[in-house]
Amino acid sequence: MKLPLAALAALLAVPVAAQEPGADPPGSPADLIVHRAKVLTVDARFTVAEAVAVSGGKIVAVGSNADVLKRKGPATRVIDAAGKTVMPGLYDSHTHPTGAAASEAGEPLPLLKSIPEVQAFVRDRAKTTPAGKWIVIRYAFPTRLAEARFPTRAELDAAAPDHPVLYHAGPAGVVNTAGLKASGVTKDTPNPRAGQVVKDPVTGEPTGMLRNAYGVLKGVPGGGENLTAGQKRAALLKLFARYNQLGLTSIADRNAGRGDLDAYLALQRDNALTLRVNVARGFNPIGTRDELARRFDDLPGADGRGGPTGAGDEWVKIGPIKVFLDGGMLNGSAYMREPWPKGPTYQVTDDAYRGLLFIPPEQLKVLAEEAARRKWQLTAHTAGEGAMDVLLDAYEFADRMTPIKDLRFCITHANFPSRNNLERCKRLGVCADVQPAWLWKDGHTLLNVLGPARMRWFQPYKSWLDYTTVGGGSDHMLRFDPLDATNPWHPWLGIWVALTRNLERGGVLEPTEALTREQALRLYTINNAYLHHEERLKGSLEAGKLADLIVIDRDYLTCPVDAVKDTRVLLTVVGGRVVWEAK
Repeated sequence: MKLPLAALAALLAVPVAAQEPGADPPGSPADLIVHRAKVLTVDARFTVAEAVAVSGGKIVAVGSNADVLKRKGPATRVIDAAGKTVMPGLYDSHTHPTGAAASEAGEPLPLLKSIPEVQAFVRDRAKTTPAGKWIVIRYAFPTRLAEARFPTRAELDAAAPDHPVLYHAGPAGVVNTAGLKASGVTKDTPNPRAGQVVKDPVTGEPTGMLRNAYGVLKGVPGGGENLTAGQKRAALLKLFARYNQLGLTSIADRNAGRGDLDAYLALQRDNALTLRVNVARGFNPIGTRDELARRFDDLPGADGRGGPTGAGDEWVKIGPIKVFLDGGMLNGSAYMREPWPKGPTYQVTDDAYRGLLFIPPEQLKVLAEEAARRKWQLTAHTAGEGAMDVLLDAYEFADRMTPIKDLRFCITHANFPSRNNLERCKRLGVCADVQPAWLWKDGHTLLNVLGPARMRWFQPYKSWLDYTTVGGGSDHMLRFDPLDATNPWHPWLGIWVALTRNLERGGVLEPTEALTREQALRLYTINNAYLHHEERLKGSLEAGKLADLIVIDRDYLTCPVDAVKDTRVLLTVVGGRVVWEAK
């Protein structure tokens, strides 16, 4: 029989018991069969099938209508999908869910698109903020402002002369005069380890630009500290529901503390999780070998759920440890091979400034060696090509002591691989999680700053796949809106950017690095599963894998390329259970 989508959702929502892959006896009746569909399996041959059968929350058959319907039994529910496209649920390899959820738990965050808008927001906040109290704008990247530059200290002064103001853009940010005075920052303030209190080259006075130096500030609020546990939980559930609406069935939290892990485990205990979470454990990389060893030993915790890599189950699983090796591309602090050009975008005044390296190379080698010895996967925030050189040196060092290929050491962001570094990744089995939305949002400004020759190797997806496995992620940090968030987490935008390499302000960056439809879909499904040692469980629609699938409103393989970014998800199913249904 042929049923409307609402009826399809109702039938798929029937709860089923948990079951391990392959536990279903061969030929036994399925709980559910969806047929007359265009099923993009994303298996090794990218097979396009007609039907799929589900039992016990797992896929038990994929193939032709006739073959799959052989699994029909007296109690099997049979659904006619009427030609709709079915594919694996999508996977975002880089999110920060607890912070993103908390960011708008109280009120929506402003979307500031120019320096006058920044000033207007600060003036408005100054009217209701007691004098002397901080006004903070968080994760506002200058590459996305109309002026394509940081606001200056003077511009922040003009907006709020009596309030300390911080314009925060990740590792780098600008403070106004009141903020410097309130914190006692002067021309004599020394640079912190791996950071800079930028001084005027003529007067020696602080310019207001701080790079990895927020520790010199006093009294800056952390953000989100006024939320109750119940509010944080509600916000997280709201965010996960939004993720489901765009087809996400798995995410990776790319820098989780124990509290974040416990939040996911609590939702799992209450049967409230609507997607699967791979948890990267944030790790302090600085210290002696013995200190690092004790930190590794402490990570699992008394319950054993905190590590090592692979600990957990199909709902909440531990991934790599995560460290921060350098700064960021979007704030001019990534560690590059060549100096950053001087200019107002990032307020660079030093001819020799190459960015910031947070971990000394020898320290990084010790960390990589200890991680490999304990069978922990390791990933490092690595934005600049100079930082990638240092990271791969450390990975090669660890590999000589303990082979790392099977551990799948990773590079997070990996914006500028060279041909030589791609060859090193292939040899070591190193993979990467990349953020296509950065190419869309920030490629134009970076092209103007760095020039075409240096930007040739910015996020070269096709070249990456010629050597190793990379997966697509968002680095979602703030806001719920999938397009206006910092950073945009809309997976269909990411897929479309991988297909077109279009820039938001016009133009195309290095079209030879664009992916095919098949490659771009793999980027957000099976590739991300591989990054997290989960490719045997999910990422494709194959017998024995988890029944995580979506139904979409268009033919992904044949629709016009610009229609991909507007894809609507009609149904999202996780473990055989409907978690989202379009009305």
